[in-house]
Amino acid sequence: MALPLITIAIPAYKAEFIQEAVKSALSQTYSNIEVLVVDDCSPENIYDRVVVFNDSRLRYVRNEANVGKEDPSKNWNRCLKYAKGEYICVLCDDDLYAENYVEELVRLSEKYPLCNVFRCSVTETDEDGEVTDFFPLAPEYEPVDEYIWHLHSGNNRQTLSEWMMRTSALRLIGGYVNSPMAWGADCMTVYKLAVSGGVVSSPLRLMCFRKSGLNITGREKSYIPQKIVGWQMQCDCAREIIENGAVENKRIILRTIEHDRKTWTKNLAKRASCSELIHMYSDKDKYGFSLKLLFKGLWYKI
Repeated sequence: MALPLITIAIPAYKAEFIQEAVKSALSQTYSNIEVLVVDDCSPENIYDRVVVFNDSRLRYVRNEANVGKEDPSKNWNRCLKYAKGEYICVLCDDDLYAENYVEELVRLSEKYPLCNVFRCSVTETDEDGEVTDFFPLAPEYEPVDEYIWHLHSGNNRQTLSEWMMRTSALRLIGGYVNSPMAWGADCMTVYKLAVSGGVVSSPLRLMCFRKSGLNITGREKSYIPQKIVGWQMQCDCAREIIENGAVENKRIILRTIEHDRKTWTKNLAKRASCSELIHMYSDKDKYGFSLKLLFKGLWYKI
């Protein structure tokens, strides 16, 4: 039986680690891959760093404009537009794959043919590649309600690059979910895809998430209003799926989502500037921002 083609797509804007990302993608033990670099009109020279690989499996596309400036998930969807593979993995331009990443997830896709989303476990490093943390291990199979509960109860973590998704199913839901600065976009996309078929996870740590300070996750005091809107969207998406599903322990899961919503909104508010706090309170319906949150946020500035 022919091996399915797997697209490893790299939405590129930052040049510093792009060669390491491309090298890790091209070094896969699984043979039937394409590596697609979509340069989001970066002011840095992405092309020269990519073209040196001179590999027929590698494609480079440059956007005519910076589509992901306010929402990087728009460039993820450009990657999806150009992808030829049966499955797509989006590797951020500062992350890395172990050489058997694709091989392991294809193995799981054969074991769980009705699933649309597959993931490995993750090692977190700093900008120098020093290991700083690990993501918790997950059960091999989880229905969507269990996955949402584990994530919102703090028993699990996720990041974009760990996922392999069925391309046809992803296109069927309209592609990657858009949100301000793509905050929560990967989670919401997984939630929607996992409604049918659940989530399948490998215990092997085959992806390296580099928390470099260059990415949005690493910039903890930046984009706070956008992150709060994205977080509210993620919690709303989770709540809708649980409310509409035939789910055991529905009340407990909904309570967990709401507790997580309040906790993270408060944590993000602590990092906001005074002007951001006042802006969010002035449009409190959009940001879910109460007078109590405003005072708490201002208190931490004293």
